[in-house]
Amino acid sequence: MKKTFLCSILLFQLFIQYLGVVATSKNFGNSSGKSSEFKESVDPGFDLFFASNDREVENVPIYFKNPLPPWIKGTLIRNGLGRYEIGRRRFTHAFDAFAKLLSWKFPGNGTAFFSTKFIQSDFYKKSIQVNDIAPYLLFETVEPEFNVFQRFEALLRGIDNMNVNVYKFGENDVAVLNDFWKVYTIDPTSLKTRTSITPSIHVPKSPSAFTFLNFISSAHPLPEMGTPHHLSYLSSVNIIPGMKSRISLVRIKSSEEREIITSWEVDRVPYMHSFAATKNYVVFFACPYFINVKKMVRYAIPERSLDWEQESPTILYVVHIKSGKVVTMMTDNVFMMHQINAFERDGVIIVDISAYPNPDFVKNLEMKNLLDPVKRNQFNTRASVRRYTITLNTQTVVWKTFRDTETAPCASALDLPTINEIYRYRPYCFAYGVALKCNNVSLSDIAIVKKDLCGRGRDKMWKIANHYAVEAWFIPEPGGGKYEDDGYLVLPVLNGEAKSSYLAFIDARSMEMVNSAEIPMIVPFNLHGRFFDDLL
Repeated sequence: MKKTFLCSILLFQLFIQYLGVVATSKNFGNSSGKSSEFKESVDPGFDLFFASNDREVENVPIYFKNPLPPWIKGTLIRNGLGRYEIGRRRFTHAFDAFAKLLSWKFPGNGTAFFSTKFIQSDFYKKSIQVNDIAPYLLFETVEPEFNVFQRFEALLRGIDNMNVNVYKFGENDVAVLNDFWKVYTIDPTSLKTRTSITPSIHVPKSPSAFTFLNFISSAHPLPEMGTPHHLSYLSSVNIIPGMKSRISLVRIKSSEEREIITSWEVDRVPYMHSFAATKNYVVFFACPYFINVKKMVRYAIPERSLDWEQESPTILYVVHIKSGKVVTMMTDNVFMMHQINAFERDGVIIVDISAYPNPDFVKNLEMKNLLDPVKRNQFNTRASVRRYTITLNTQTVVWKTFRDTETAPCASALDLPTINEIYRYRPYCFAYGVALKCNNVSLSDIAIVKKDLCGRGRDKMWKIANHYAVEAWFIPEPGGGKYEDDGYLVLPVLNGEAKSSYLAFIDARSMEMVNSAEIPMIVPFNLHGRFFDDLL
C-alpha cells in the first residue's frame, strides 16, 4: 500500500513538472568521457584519472623493484570509479561512475597479484544489456538526460551503484557499499559479485499509515569495540509533510542481520557520509545539509534535493551505545564527509574530522569541471583538520584547528583520512590523508600527507609532480611495531607523464616511497578500500 501511494505521488508530480520535456540527444562516444570542447590538459595525464577503463583481469603477477617483507601478507581491496559512459550517455558527475573493484594479493612469499572487476550490480548489468545507462537513481544525472518516464523509473529503482567502499562484516562476509542501506556481497578472492542484500529491520513507526522510506545509511561502518559486531546508522525519511523522520543507530552482525540499538526523531534528515565512535559512544555530525523530499520527487536527482543552510548550526547527536541514551548538542556551522578518529580521555570525547565551510566542492566534482584544465582549478577543495572536544557533563563543544609546518604546508588540508587502525578509539598522534590542490593553485597538485596531531612538529608529506595519488591504507609492522608510525602506506598512483599506474609503498615514518610495482593498466580514480590480513 505504501509503495502504491508513493508511486501515485511521484507519478503525478513528475508529469506536472516534466510533461512535454524532451531530452536532447548528443553523441558521447569518446571513451574518456571528455567532450571535444576541452583543451588538452596542462597537467599531463590527469584526464586519465577520470577516464573509463573497461578491462577486467584476475591474478596478474606484478613485480616490485625491491623484495617485499615476508610479513606483508593479505589482500588490499579498493572500490571506485571504472566507467563513465555507455552507448550515447555519460555521467555528469564523477560520483556516479560504474563501480569497479581492484585488489592486490600478497601471499607472503614476496610475490603479488593484481585483479580488477566491475561490480555486477543490477544497474551495471542492465546498462550493458541495453548499451545505455539504465534509469536508476544517481547522485546527479546523465547526458542526454533521462525523460520523464525514465526519471520516474529511476526513483522507483533507487540507488544500486555500490562504488564507494568495501567492508568485512565477518568470516567470508565482504560487502561493497554506498551511502545507502542496500549492499552487494562479493567473493574477496575472485572479486565476483555474489548477491544484493537489503537487510530487513524494524523501525519504530510514526502515527502515519504511510511512514518511512528506509534507504539512507553510511559507506563507512565502524567496529563496535569489544564485540565482533559493527556500527552504522539508518535514516528513515518520512514522506508525509509535517511528520517527523528518524535516525537509528544500528548494530551490524552480518550483511543480512542488523538490529536497532536506539532511534530518535528529527524534523529533517541530514546527509551524513560517515560518523565517529569511541569505546562507549557514537557521535553523529548532523551538518545542515538536509534532504528535501519535495525536490527529490520533482527532480529525481539527489544532488539537487539537498538543502545547505549556511547560517544554521551543526547538531551533534552523542549516543551512549550500551544504554541508547541520546544527547543533542550544537556547534558552529560546518560540513564534513569523513571522520578521522575519536577517543575518550579524562571524561571528554575527542573527535577529529576533515572539515569544510560548505559542501560546494561536492557539486564541483562534475565531469565538465574535472576534465577542464581551467575550471578544475577555480573551486576550493581544501579540507581543514578540526579537533572537537565534547564534554557531556556540561554539554559543551569546543573545536580547534592545527597549524602547518614548512616541511608539509598542506598537511592540515587532508581528507580521505587513514590512521594506524591499532589506534582506533585510542589516543593517537598521526593522521594520514590526501591533500588536493596542495599548492593552493592546481587541483592536480596532490600530496599524501602525515599530520602530527600531538603538535610535536612531525608533519611530513610525499608528492611527485604529475603523479596523482588516492587514499592510502596503513599496514602496521608485525606486533604493531615500536612506534605508532611503524608501517607502510599502500596506495595506487597514476603517473601522468608516463600514462601508467603503479602501486606505491610509502614508509609511514619517513614518508618516502621505498617500493613500487607497475600495474598492467591505468587505474582511474578510486575512493576507499582496506587491507585484509586474513584474506588471500
